[in-house]
Amino acid sequence: MESETLTRTQAQGADERKEKTLQTGRPLVNGTPTDVSTLELDPDSSASVLLRRSPQPLVSDPVSQTWATLLERPDSGKTDRPVLIQWVSPESPAPPLHYHPTTETFRAIEGEVTIVCEGDPINLVPGESATVEPGQEHTFRNDTDEIVAFRAELPSMRTVKGLYTAWGLAHERGSDEDGTYPGPGLPQSLVVAADLYDETIMPMAPLPVQRLLWAAVGWVTRLWGAIGIDDAYLDASFWDRHVEQPEWDAI
Repeated sequence: MESETLTRTQAQGADERKEKTLQTGRPLVNGTPTDVSTLELDPDSSASVLLRRSPQPLVSDPVSQTWATLLERPDSGKTDRPVLIQWVSPESPAPPLHYHPTTETFRAIEGEVTIVCEGDPINLVPGESATVEPGQEHTFRNDTDEIVAFRAELPSMRTVKGLYTAWGLAHERGSDEDGTYPGPGLPQSLVVAADLYDETIMPMAPLPVQRLLWAAVGWVTRLWGAIGIDDAYLDASFWDRHVEQPEWDAI
């Protein structure tokens, strides 16, 4: 009898948690949420509390099923680095290996995030952090079955602008007939990467060679009409039009 009571109590608790789950972060088409890339939030979770406090909107990359909010920025006077809270789904691919000329710090908030640094995986659970030193090749990934959230201190606002530009372009290009988002396209991706090459460096060739390569890539892609990093994608109104924002009062 005791075990049956416990089972019912656990089931009731699961139902209550499910009822409290907030579905948000979906791409908007003419103001209407699509069925693609849904972020499910527990309103009482640590990451949700940070999102509520964030002065910036929820943004997303519908290609990689990633969401983020800019929690702090250097021009606020509170930090010398931008701080991004990021949610990564189990389907999200790991970013390509890269390194920075400055440190980058990751701290797990919800779930277990894996930081791969110099080929070694580092599994971070909530409260744990890892700092990647300048020049160390790294990436991150979600090896779990749930969405994970982490805090990242990025090299500079230029990194944030690069991410937001690529993600914003993906929203503007829209989805294919099957509902998948193809992304900003190769020329646009290349010119954004060219604008970031000296801050987010791919280990594909010596830096002097990359400098010449990316200069040529940037010149050619701009001739095709591709745009580089654009401050317009930092505008909150852009994301209000393209990404479903959390309706905390509706819970």
